[in-house]
Amino acid sequence: MNPQDVLRSLAGLRGDSSVGFLPAIPSNPKAEHALHDLRAIALHFLDREFLAAIRPSHSDPAYMFDAGSDVIGYAAFVQSRYREYPGIHNNLGALHQYLLDTSHPDIINYDLQAFLVTLRAAREAAPALAAATVALEPLLTEERIFRTSGRPAEYNKLMRRLYNKRQQFAKFFGGGLGDLNEIVAGFFPLLQEEPDETVLSYREMKEKILAVRGSSSRGQLDATNKDVGSEPRKQLKRRSASLKRQTRQRARPKLNYYRPASAAVTDQITRAQDFRVWTVPIFIKELYERHGRELAKAQKSWLQYAKETWAKKSTMRWVPSDEGGFVLGHLTQKVIDPVSNPPEMDLIEEAQEEQETVASLLLDVSCSMQVGERYKLTYMIADRLSDFLTKGDVQTEVIGHTTTGEVIPNVIGRNRPMHYIVFKTREEPHNLATVHRLCSILHTGMHYFGYDGEATMWCYQRLKKSRAKHRVMFVVTDGDPSGTYMSKKGHDISYFTARHFRDVVALIEVEKKVEIVGVSIKSDVDGIFRRSIRVDSIEDIYRKLSPFVLALLNELNEPKKPPGIGHA
Repeated sequence: MNPQDVLRSLAGLRGDSSVGFLPAIPSNPKAEHALHDLRAIALHFLDREFLAAIRPSHSDPAYMFDAGSDVIGYAAFVQSRYREYPGIHNNLGALHQYLLDTSHPDIINYDLQAFLVTLRAAREAAPALAAATVALEPLLTEERIFRTSGRPAEYNKLMRRLYNKRQQFAKFFGGGLGDLNEIVAGFFPLLQEEPDETVLSYREMKEKILAVRGSSSRGQLDATNKDVGSEPRKQLKRRSASLKRQTRQRARPKLNYYRPASAAVTDQITRAQDFRVWTVPIFIKELYERHGRELAKAQKSWLQYAKETWAKKSTMRWVPSDEGGFVLGHLTQKVIDPVSNPPEMDLIEEAQEEQETVASLLLDVSCSMQVGERYKLTYMIADRLSDFLTKGDVQTEVIGHTTTGEVIPNVIGRNRPMHYIVFKTREEPHNLATVHRLCSILHTGMHYFGYDGEATMWCYQRLKKSRAKHRVMFVVTDGDPSGTYMSKKGHDISYFTARHFRDVVALIEVEKKVEIVGVSIKSDVDGIFRRSIRVDSIEDIYRKLSPFVLALLNELNEPKKPPGIGHA
């Protein structure tokens, strides 16, 4: 089962509730489940709206925030009905044993040091928690917590502050279940680079958040009411401006600043066979049904695009009949009802031309996509956009990227092997087999770290070898690479990952051999890409993404005017 769904069930959450980054321990699933149990218990008792509002957006502080929440879950566990669950006791025993027996625990998507610091602070104020975790005392000494952390100086400074000022939040652990949100209010400011001197209570922080949200909403409402008559014209201007290529010159980034992966790091390329899912989840079928009319309308636009770009040479082809109503595509109908009959087909004569445009869809399927269940939106974007491009007679490949669960010790540079998953090649149609392979995105077992810059460069090197007239790469990302690089001293350099991604995109835009477009999932990537489109919902795929890509392709297909034409 999906661990996020299991966690929500235990916590009593809705299906769309955010649970943060889920830690992964590939070598010990029971220990991993223990951390999931603690997260679920914490979310059951905490103010989830408050958590979502203050949760750090960057992965490193988010890992620390989640680790602190898990300790809150442990404190709630020893005080609540959950302490009667034998399964949770068994999982926690496995976690204790794993931490004690493993000299260098490898917990992915997690900050174990923050967990240990927070646990030490909690035990000082909560006798019941201290009794339940007495076996972990050897790990909670100051020397053990801070020895050979291998982290940058800025991180060590932050962790030391968290340790030295732990009484700021630790005192609330002794107050019972009613004071758990006060722990968060005291813990969160210590994760900031420059925390405020004044420490607000939970109620004060929440009132401040609500006040900011209220003023923002009023400002948006006033702007909408003021400009209601001119909004369509403004939208057209913005769309036109976004589709025009920027002419300003940009310096060519020097990527030799970044050390390549060591020879000991062996990247992996799979054909997604190991992850193939033979049954399409029910909620995906429901999404297809719910958006059937939008899908049919978008498909007609792409078929029209294909028709307009075909050359003047005839060929016979089969097309679905449409008697005036809307007809779901055959593939979508097969996903919803696998035993349904195919639609009626007509043999017609159409014009075609040889392939001129190829496209690559590069999907981030790393752990950061679990936040807000962005990976589900990633699946829908990959499935719909691949289908649309195929119907528009654009050869399209779909490739996902994450890392393997392996960590290579004693290397400089990237210390995790890349894992590229080929969901669809350019030569393959977008069919039911493609859908089944893409469904593996929905299973979080493949979600590890993300090196967006490495993956973008790898895809770029392949794509620019194509002889097609136009080459387009769509980078589907949340804009938050989560991998790290190792310095010569063995320290994690997390900021390299985001900077490398930015520089790779800038290099591709300067070379102009491939048109690169950022497709951002519930985030803004304007600072990375010159040309990007943000997708926040399924509706945005049909109302924003599909028209955007069609306009882009039409722009690329426009004949270039010779110099002097059109000028007086």
